[in-house]
Amino acid sequence: MIYIQISEKHDAAGFLVLAKSGTPVHCLAHNVYGVMPEHTKLLKRKKIRFKKIPASNVRLPKSSLAA
Repeated sequence: MIYIQISEKHDAAGFLVLAKSGTPVHCLAHNVYGVMPEHTKLLKRKKIRFKKIPASNVRLPKSSLAA
């Protein structure tokens, strides 16, 4: 999985492209998404700007069951 961040300006269009792809996408806070490599190719083809984020810098949500 690759983590990307889409700029605020292009977030709505980028999310729509990702959602319509048919492949699951992990949506996180601050316009960050966990995507597959084919998603990045699709975003580039649609000219939607994004930047890759190292997995070590991504804060994943904690489970509500973990106490």
